[in-house]
Amino acid sequence: MGIILSGVSYRYRNQQFLFEGLDLSVAAGAKVSLVGDNGTGKSTLLSLVCADNPQSYACDISLFGYKRGSGESIWDIKKHIGYVSPEMHRAYHRDIKALKIVASGLSDTVGLYMKPDEEQTARCLFWMNVFGVGDKAETSFLKMSDGEQRLVLLARAFVKDPELLILDEPLHGLDDRNRRLVKDVINAFCERENKTLVMVTHYKSEYPECINKSKFLIKNK
Repeated sequence: MGIILSGVSYRYRNQQFLFEGLDLSVAAGAKVSLVGDNGTGKSTLLSLVCADNPQSYACDISLFGYKRGSGESIWDIKKHIGYVSPEMHRAYHRDIKALKIVASGLSDTVGLYMKPDEEQTARCLFWMNVFGVGDKAETSFLKMSDGEQRLVLLARAFVKDPELLILDEPLHGLDDRNRRLVKDVINAFCERENKTLVMVTHYKSEYPECINKSKFLIKNK
C-alpha cells in the first residue's frame, strides 16, 4: 500500500478551504509529480501526509497500509519518510554543524540534535559525499551557502534509506551542476525496489527521469 487520501479537506484562517473533499492515491513504488498552480495547496498536502501539520490527524489518510490515527505514533509515520521542503529549510536557523543536521534525519527531529555514533556518522558522511558536501561536515549550517544548505538537507532526507521520498522543491537554490547531481541521485535511489517518490516543483525541466505519473490539484472555485 502507498498513500491514500479520502475526502481530505484543509481549512485555514478559520473559514476558507484551501482544498475540500480531495481524493488522491499514490501506489507503492510509484514516482509521481504533484502538479497545481500556486495556492492549490501542494506543500500543505505534503505536510499533512508527513504529519508535520496540526490538522494531520483530522484527515482520512492511510500510509503504508495504516490508517492515520489507528494507534501509530508520529515517529512510526516518519521513520518511513525522507522529506525536504522550503519550510524545513527555514526551520534550521541554529549554529549547528552540518553533520548533526544530517544525523537529525535518523531520529526525525528538528531542533533536537544528537551526537551520532560511529555507524551513524559513517552513514551521514556517505550521503553527504553523495551530495557533494562531505567536506562540510564540521561547518556550521549557518555559514554555508543556500545551495550547500539544501544539499545537506537532501542528505538528511536520504540518510535513513526511506521507503517514501517526499521532495518539495528539492532543486531550489541549486546551480545547474548540482541540479543534475540531485536528479541523478533521485533516479538511482528510485531504481531500487519498493521506493516511492512524490515530488513538487514548478518546472517540468526539474523532474528526474524516474517520474512516471502526475497527480493534479485543481483549485476550488
